[in-house]
Parts: sequence; structure tokens; C-alpha cells
Amino acid sequence: MNIGIIGYGKMGKDIFSLFFDRLPDAHFTVLDLTGAEENTDALLKTLGKSLKRKKLTEEQYEFKKSSFLFTDSISDMKDCDIIIEAVFEDLKVKQDIFRQLAGTVSESCLLLTNTSSLKISDVFDGVPHRERCFGLHFFYPVKLSGFVELNVIPDSSEENIAKAKALVTAGGKKPIIFEGSYHIYLNQLLSCMIGHAIIMKERLDVSVNEMNNALAPFFSIAAPFDILDSVGLGLMGRDPESFRITRSRPLHIKNYETMKSWTENGCPQAPLTFLGYMAEKETDTGNVCENAELDMTAFLLNETVNALEEYSGDKNTLFEAICDTLGLAEAPSFYYKKFGTEMIFSALDKYAEATGFAAYNHKDKSVWDRYFK
Repeated sequence: MNIGIIGYGKMGKDIFSLFFDRLPDAHFTVLDLTGAEENTDALLKTLGKSLKRKKLTEEQYEFKKSSFLFTDSISDMKDCDIIIEAVFEDLKVKQDIFRQLAGTVSESCLLLTNTSSLKISDVFDGVPHRERCFGLHFFYPVKLSGFVELNVIPDSSEENIAKAKALVTAGGKKPIIFEGSYHIYLNQLLSCMIGHAIIMKERLDVSVNEMNNALAPFFSIAAPFDILDSVGLGLMGRDPESFRITRSRPLHIKNYETMKSWTENGCPQAPLTFLGYMAEKETDTGNVCENAELDMTAFLLNETVNALEEYSGDKNTLFEAICDTLGLAEAPSFYYKKFGTEMIFSALDKYAEATGFAAYNHKDKSVWDRYFK
């Protein structure tokens, strides 16, 4: 198998490393416009260390060191069977890449984009044989998530989807298929969670730090504003035009407008800068973050129920992917039993009345019981 990677920034490097380590017989071509020679030398040194530490046999080492090519020429990707694009989020740049690839690779080569915020069908505009085109979205860092999103378009063929699923599985991840308004759903979920945390912060008149600390015990890995800090406002604060689940749109817009105001007031957009900036600009109020866990529980469980009711694929896989993405400290059923529907529904009704957002509308208790009891 010949795998191509377009872009060797943080995400591209993580995707390459995942498959390079997991697929012992694969060959790789990496389009790297600025550091091809430097990255080749670095990878050869890493392989040499693995050989010395006996993590590789001599035979494995000899194969591995000749199994990759870093190049600045897209023509070197002509023999690839699968190409994963992982450049920065610029629609025109991605479109230009795939149009060039379409004239370079075979008609059967899978063309996959890792976009986390752009409309999938737009990325492949003008590309022939669209049955081999769809999104393959990894989370960053790649090692933290057990799932990879396959964001398929109407033209994507079942045969090619099966190939992509097999690739993801070989890489030690679980594939989950999304289409239409559910494209990039797990990112939409995180965006909504952060948007809800912003509304909670404003309603309680507390600082970002106070709200984040109040929510931290609820999450095993990262609270909402930790995620925002890690990703950065540059990516998380993009115009959510590609987020198309109707009930969630007002929350995404609220999220976008708040982040836009933060950046306009001087907040850096790079990763790992948000929390530091807010700590300098905001003073802790001393106000109690009353019912923070309940209010966040109510929102996340409600979104889970609504998604499961709408999703046309494997609901068990979706439920597992949601739990993996959110990283709650306990299983959803734990919080459902802890608070009960009366308290949860009361919290949702409070936010629905205050905002008018459909994201807080909830199904009947009988529906919730099917998923959490």
C-alpha cells in the first residue's frame, strides 16, 4: 500500500506517525514544501535509535528507512493508493491541491481531507471521480482519541468507504461514518459544549478561570476552556458555516461571536494562549459556580439523546464516540442517576427560556431512559 500525506505540520506529522508505526509493509510519500531534507534526516535518526534499542530488527530497519519519501513535488505522489490532506484550513488551498492530485494520481486513488471546519463537498469541487472523495477527520493530538470521522459525500462509493475504514482500523482507531448535516459532528459537539460553557459563565457572572475550575472535576481529560486553549481561537473561533445541525446553529453562532470579540480585544489566536490571556484580563469574582456540574450534565446528555435519535448509522458506535470525545469523568448513566430527569429537565428549561435556543429542547423521559437507564 502506498500512502500519501499532504502537509507535515502538527496534524500531518501525527497522522504520518500513526500509520508509519502501525503499517509495517506500507510505503509513504509526504508532500513537505519547506523541510523535506530536515525531516528525512530526523526520521532516519529515529529509526537508527529504534534499531539500537532493539525496537526494530535489522530487516525491519532496512525496509523502514527506504519506505518513505519527503518531497516538495506533487508529481512524486503519482503511485499513491490513498492520499490524506492535512494542510491548514483554507478552502482554496485545499481545492487547488486536490485538483492537482486528480491530474497526477490514478482514478482509483482515494482522496481524503482532514478538514475540521470546511464543507466537505466544497473541498472536492471540480475533482473528477468523486466516488473516491470524502473527509477523514482525525482529532489532535491523534493519540488522544480512539475515533476517526469518515465524512462521506453522496458520491462516495461503498467500496472506497470500506477501504478507508480498513485503513483507520489498521491504524488502531475506530471509524465512524457521518454524512450531510452531521459532517464533522464530533467537532460540532465540542463547539456546542464550549458555547454552553460560555453561556454558563455569563449567566453566573464568573471568570473563565472560575468556570473552568468548577467544571474540571466533571472531565477526565480536559474541561471546555482547556480544550479551547489547546486548539486555539484561530481554529475553534472560525465562522461555523459548515456546522449545519439546525438545533445547534444558535449555539455555534454565539460561540463564534464571543470568540470574535475576544480576538478583536487582543486575545491571541494561537494554541495555548487563551487561558493565559484571560487570566490577565479577567479578575476572579468570587461568585459561586452554582450547579455547574448539573447544568453541563443536562446539556451534554441532552445533546447525546438528540444526536442518537437523529443518527441513521450505528447508534452504539455513535454513543461510544461521543463518550470518547467528551471524556467525562464517569459514564453518562452515572450522571443520569445522580441528578434524575426532574433536575436535568429543569436545568434545560431554564436555559431554553433564557436563550430561546433549540439545543436545550429535550425529549420525553421515556426516550432518555432508553439510553441511560
